[in-house]
Amino acid sequence: MKGNSDGAVSYQEWVDYYTDLAISIPSDEYFVAMMESTWCLAEDEQSGVFQDKVRQLIGMMRQRLLSLSNRTEEEFKLRIIFKGFDLNNSGDITVDELGAMLAKLGISVERKYIQAMMQ
Repeated sequence: MKGNSDGAVSYQEWVDYYTDLAISIPSDEYFVAMMESTWCLAEDEQSGVFQDKVRQLIGMMRQRLLSLSNRTEEEFKLRIIFKGFDLNNSGDITVDELGAMLAKLGISVERKYIQAMMQ
């Protein structure tokens, strides 16, 4: 994309660029994933299907974390589990740390869902 002298790109230039780009992409799913990662957006985050998937993933995560804690909600045990996933010891779980946690729990998740779970 060229843009004008101030770097702005017109709507038509944007459409032309992504139309050309889309032709070279092997599938619609790949194109959507590429656009989502480039623009840090998730397709149709407001849809009921998307929100249901996020709720389902959160439920799976809770169940697996409960299993790790031997079905206890004892604060000491929960803190140990949390510290195991807080890789940079910041006291917070980042998007990347949540992704790593889900992977360790055996839950395969696309980044758009991890970001939605954080929200």
